Amino acid sequence: MHLIIALLFIITVFLAFAEDNMEKSHKIIILVGYAIFMIILAATKSIDNTADAKSYEQMFYGNDDMITEIATEPTYIYLSRIVLAMGGTVWVMFFIYAIITIPAKLKALNDLTPYIFTALMVYIPVYFELHDMVQIRAAAAATFLLSSLIPLSNKQYLVAGLLMVIAVLFHYSSLIFLPFLLLGNRKLSTTWRIGLASFVVLCFVMYLTGRDIFHLIPSSFVSGKIDVYQDTSEKGEWEMALLYKNVYYMIKFVLLFVCLYYYDYIVERDRKAPLIINIFAASILTPMLISSVPIIATRTSDLYGIVDGIVFTYLLLLISPRYAAKACIAIVGMYMIIYNMIVTEYFT
Repeated sequence: MHLIIALLFIITVFLAFAEDNMEKSHKIIILVGYAIFMIILAATKSIDNTADAKSYEQMFYGNDDMITEIATEPTYIYLSRIVLAMGGTVWVMFFIYAIITIPAKLKALNDLTPYIFTALMVYIPVYFELHDMVQIRAAAAATFLLSSLIPLSNKQYLVAGLLMVIAVLFHYSSLIFLPFLLLGNRKLSTTWRIGLASFVVLCFVMYLTGRDIFHLIPSSFVSGKIDVYQDTSEKGEWEMALLYKNVYYMIKFVLLFVCLYYYDYIVERDRKAPLIINIFAASILTPMLISSVPIIATRTSDLYGIVDGIVFTYLLLLISPRYAAKACIAIVGMYMIIYNMIVTEYFT
């Protein structure tokens, strides 16, 4: 599976370098082909050799278990019951989630950036593998959250709020996006940008000294819960690599400061940039702010990270010639492809 995704990535790199001269109709046709191919990959994955697939199978056949029903979002529970009643298997669930999420996500990315294939050089090796192939409920939630960004940037708060509520029904962690419904696409003042940059640096220093936001809360409120998460991590059930050793994270870290420094130039060319940059900053801050609870920290960061591909396309505005920027982004994507092959356990 890694090799198939790597091949898809290589094709994407060639398309990214050609997209400046690509007709809009040709781009749409190619994206339809991408959607079909990616749906097939996501729907036909092996249960035994794909991370989380076995858990989804257990939830599928055990959807009437009280604990499963409480812990699992209603969309998965009720869809499971409908599919079972019609004689379907868990692969039908994989297909339903793939056909709901992948085309809509590609459309959302295409609406959010004119450089869709450049954005896919980040999305495919990072979030297609993580969400669409593995964490399908998070993939569905990320799709509706990504789709909410256009109406949110246009001050269509009712539409954006509805899409966020649908996302919550697919994955409860989507609640973390609700603050952006209030924040909206307000311009980032100089004070805000300086304050945000300073806060990121402060959080990184705190992280290096082994502290996070929970050290600012009285221990009597959180100690028991934190101890459970830390004990789980120490037993190897969940681990989070040191952030300063995470190459992709550190690239994002630097990219945030680049975007804040060149904010005025970027926002002149993309009026959605204030919203996108704020969400991008949240994806960088959360692993540092709540590092004591790595399960929540990584999953929250990954959900905010759905805007990564869009932010990387801002390099096309800042680096000349443009193909040099695309080459840099392709190198980042290739690194993640190789990293996933060697380090991650998405597929065995």
